[in-house]
Amino acid sequence: MTETIVSVLQFACAVYWLIAAALLIVSATATIVQPWLCARRAKRMDQPPVSIVLPVKLLEPSFERAQQSALRQTYPRFEVLSSSVDPRSPAIEKMREIFARFPNLEAHVLHSTAKFAKSPKVDNLFAPFTRAANDVIFMKDANIVLEPDALEQHLRQLGDGVGLVCAIPYGARAENLAAQIEAAIMNGPHARILFLASTFGKGFGVGKIMLFRRGDFLRAGGFGAITHTVGEDNAMAKAMERIGLRAVFSHRTVRQELGRRDFWDVYNRQLRWSVIRREDELYSFVLEPVCQALPALMAAAGAAPLVGLSPLAGFLTSLLLWFSIETLLSLAKGWQVSWTAPAIFVLREAVMLAVWLHAWTTSRVVWAKDTLDARAAAAPPLAGQAVKEEG
Repeated sequence: MTETIVSVLQFACAVYWLIAAALLIVSATATIVQPWLCARRAKRMDQPPVSIVLPVKLLEPSFERAQQSALRQTYPRFEVLSSSVDPRSPAIEKMREIFARFPNLEAHVLHSTAKFAKSPKVDNLFAPFTRAANDVIFMKDANIVLEPDALEQHLRQLGDGVGLVCAIPYGARAENLAAQIEAAIMNGPHARILFLASTFGKGFGVGKIMLFRRGDFLRAGGFGAITHTVGEDNAMAKAMERIGLRAVFSHRTVRQELGRRDFWDVYNRQLRWSVIRREDELYSFVLEPVCQALPALMAAAGAAPLVGLSPLAGFLTSLLLWFSIETLLSLAKGWQVSWTAPAIFVLREAVMLAVWLHAWTTSRVVWAKDTLDARAAAAPPLAGQAVKEEG
């Protein structure tokens, strides 16, 4: 009886490992082909006026370079709106300095007094989304650096039947151990699965950039459709789907410069996103460990005797396979790889599994030093809200 149980467990480990290995290989292939495939799908050629929205809160690493990259777009017609819920924050003061360097650009600093959403980012976006002069809105996070033609290229995806265009972010300029771990998470399983989904025409709300038509946003429910969750980006994608419009990923990735990170900030940020996925996408959240290396390595150790290997040999062979494929993929994409990559790989896997397990036990998340309850009810939207132009 004991031998039968062991055989069943070994067989289960083998099946799990085969599924995980197949997903690794298929998603790595998708990461290579997605830019070409999605570029062929991008059909839009006109260039309507665009309102670029830059919500700010903290002075992130590479803040000036990231924000100036939005102002240096080669796109013919656009305005820029930067907003903050704190009119005296260092970030908004820095935006005033940056805007002053571009006197020929139509740019405005706004103060949003909104306090109705579960996500502080949604409160911040109320002012620029309301004040924008143009129907097409392009929102960019403060830590994203754009290429000069990024707006033009992303807009090619906003065609018929598409309500929201997002982009897959990759981590760059990681300057210490914690930042390298975060870059390895971003550029590893997370990116591969998003590239895989995009290859098959599926998109999700990933809020590093969001490109959409305000008219579609209002038809989908406007702010009332995204105030209920900390994951406002995915809520917007779902709202668009309800009115028959798809969310898609651009053929262009976006660069997130990490600089130096604090380990607990990295952990809390990953935990926040994991809790959001558990709340909003439970089925895919449950399956997340299949995308990670550590459970597959443990399964390899369990199944190794079936092919005449010791558990240690099975573990190490699988470790070499996962690490080699991910390293070659990063090199092919031009992403950061250092001599510490083997250690970073092991630490990343430990952090990802710890975060996934922790996300089952909490709804408390940290956002820019503030602690929020991901399950708390949001206030009724738009009651008594105002937009103030600061200059």
